[in-house]
Amino acid sequence: MLPGTQDEVESIDAILRQKHIDVSLYTGASETESQIKTTDNPRVLHIATHGFFLQNIEKQKEGMLLGMNKDQVAKYPLLRSGLQFTHAKQAIKSGGDGVLTAMEAMNLNLDNTELVVLSACETGLGEVRNGEGVYGLQRAFQTAGAQSVLMSLWTVSDEATKLLMTCFYENWIQKQLPKREAFRQAQATLREKYPHSYYWAAFVMIGD
Repeated sequence: MLPGTQDEVESIDAILRQKHIDVSLYTGASETESQIKTTDNPRVLHIATHGFFLQNIEKQKEGMLLGMNKDQVAKYPLLRSGLQFTHAKQAIKSGGDGVLTAMEAMNLNLDNTELVVLSACETGLGEVRNGEGVYGLQRAFQTAGAQSVLMSLWTVSDEATKLLMTCFYENWIQKQLPKREAFRQAQATLREKYPHSYYWAAFVMIGD
């Protein structure tokens, strides 16, 4: 976990606890794929880790990725998008616990979840199919039941992301603004410090 990410989740944890909201915080070795899979309808699911979307995979039957043949992974875009947790390097090479693919995320229990925050790089990417939208983490978490998903469109700045997320939760939880307005104001705050759109426009909120 990057230093900014650690600060980010600890700041958000403090904001939520000040409002007497129950929080389960997992960092370091406790931040596992299996832990995410046991999550049961939280109001908010905030995941601050590494995300990925594999745009092009060389199709080689003898090659392995995520414990499967590369040609199989290449065929299904929901297998090429995911989040990395503890033991991710080993999971990418040979499978096992460590990588939550978008296909697996579709089966999470999020029917009563108001918001999923994917505080990581490129979590909004996926394969665009005409008339069907984007196949990636966005679709997966909404299929799992999440009302809204906050995600990134490109590689993000660690420090800028920490500021954006902290401001967002302060606006939403402490000031009790509607979450879209809370996010808009957080972006405006970030834009004052980082005028370039690379920093303040990376994240988007989709859904209700």
